[in-house]
Amino acid sequence: MLVFLKNLSKPKKIILTVSSALVLLIGCSLALYFSGVINIPALHPSETATITDPLGSVQHLTLDQMKSALTADTFYPGIRINGIDVGGKTKTEAKSLLSEQKEDAKPDIALVFSVDGQTYPLDSSTFTKDSDLDSVLDEAYAWNRPDGKEDESAISDLYSSYLALKDTPKDFTSGFQIDQTELEAAVRDLLSPLEQEAKDATASSFDVTNLCFVIEDSVDGLTLDIDQAVQDAESAIDDKEYDKTIEVSAEKTLPKVSKADLESKLGLVSTFTTKTSDKPNRNSNINLVCKTIDGLVLQPGESFDFNQFIGKRTSEKGYKEAPGIYEGTLRQELGGGICQTTGTLYHSVLMADLQVDIRKPHSWPSDYVDIGTDATVTWGGADFKFTNNTEYPVAIHSYYNDRHITMEVYGRALEDGTTIKVIGVVNSRSAPGAPEYVADPTLPAGKQVTDRTPHDAISATCYKIYYDKNGTEIKREKASSSSYRAIPAKIRVGVLAADGSICSMDPATGAVNVPATPTTPAEPTSPTTPTPETPTATPVPTEAPATPAPTAAPEVTPDATPT
Repeated sequence: MLVFLKNLSKPKKIILTVSSALVLLIGCSLALYFSGVINIPALHPSETATITDPLGSVQHLTLDQMKSALTADTFYPGIRINGIDVGGKTKTEAKSLLSEQKEDAKPDIALVFSVDGQTYPLDSSTFTKDSDLDSVLDEAYAWNRPDGKEDESAISDLYSSYLALKDTPKDFTSGFQIDQTELEAAVRDLLSPLEQEAKDATASSFDVTNLCFVIEDSVDGLTLDIDQAVQDAESAIDDKEYDKTIEVSAEKTLPKVSKADLESKLGLVSTFTTKTSDKPNRNSNINLVCKTIDGLVLQPGESFDFNQFIGKRTSEKGYKEAPGIYEGTLRQELGGGICQTTGTLYHSVLMADLQVDIRKPHSWPSDYVDIGTDATVTWGGADFKFTNNTEYPVAIHSYYNDRHITMEVYGRALEDGTTIKVIGVVNSRSAPGAPEYVADPTLPAGKQVTDRTPHDAISATCYKIYYDKNGTEIKREKASSSSYRAIPAKIRVGVLAADGSICSMDPATGAVNVPATPTTPAEPTSPTTPTPETPTATPVPTEAPATPAPTAAPEVTPDATPT
């Protein structure tokens, strides 16, 4: 233990000795030394203390001498900064010495974040780093220095620590002053991309060859406590733990739908086929639409819009002219006949119990489906649209073969083996009335050509009939209504007369008023010049004859012999 000797004479002297055994103990545990076990008794300024330190050095100091040593304008002996002894040097000298330190010997920030067993180093070039050497110099210089308010006992304690530096130096390390906002941004930029929401398995496409969905597997979600990671990074830099590995708290979230779930629940739901006509161009248009739609996949909530998906029907896309219904009559148009694809698809969509958003009937019923169950489309006009209102993806497999269209819907099967049949029911029907006659000046008078056949006015309803797995009807649900207006026949009637004139026509009956052919008059016979008979001789009077009166010319009657 420490032994303090009493004052022996005036002025007082205090002799501090330490036994050799205690020297060995202190050599093994300098912490006791630093903690102030060696104490210098309170002194008056005129008193002198004789001190023997652990290394055997003896000093005779007054209180003023201690204060002088503690207030020197140089660093205390035993003060080291960045491993360099700056004892006995001024601040300017120490800063100059430290500035000459090699770059590879200077500290750098090399924080590493550990996430779920993977490490991610922080790029310190992404935020501002200013050296705190000046503040560290101030801190090292101010260490253990009196502030002028200490009493004799406090001065003695400070000097005890001062002496301890000779055996155990005090180390200081310069570091960095960090822009906290930039540091936070750097940490978030590093860690945020590692976060992800749980991703369910999805059907990205449909394999039309193997008739199955192409499924992307599910992905686990990951949520990181980035706010805490930022705080940990700031604390590490404040503590000058520049190469610290920071554990980031991470929480996994599992997806709701796996690949196995989808594969077990997806398959063929419905199929419907219609027969086409023998018109090559029409069938070519139908085949083109089938190929365009084939393999279409709709995710839950997605919709199919026919006009938007198919686009304008043009010759550049391969569409040909074929008969199409326009304003109650047939005309040649690009893409004619493709309404049969939407009519067929309409049936398959209803049978798959999907949500139909838009469907329009033709001007008159189609002959390839029940009355009231057709669906027409025109560019810029009528459209066909439906939505996948299920929790699973659906796909359309459509194809044309040997004058037949087939539309299949793949997706989740209906519950409990339920199936759906689509039928059309006629509610009312009425005749269209008298034909519409139109005069045609290019046709011979009276000749008739039918441009439009008559169609009855019809009201019809489309129903979905649900059957259980045993084929028993469960319910009947109205799908849509159709109203086909009456369309009278349209007949062109020729009004061109044989002489090139235009005849009149009765628009109510189509009767043509052809004028009678006029009779040609007989040409008159030229009169025959009569041969005068020789008159009987008349006696000549003896006297001079009187002047005779003029004789009138005889009348000539046609076909009559003059007298």
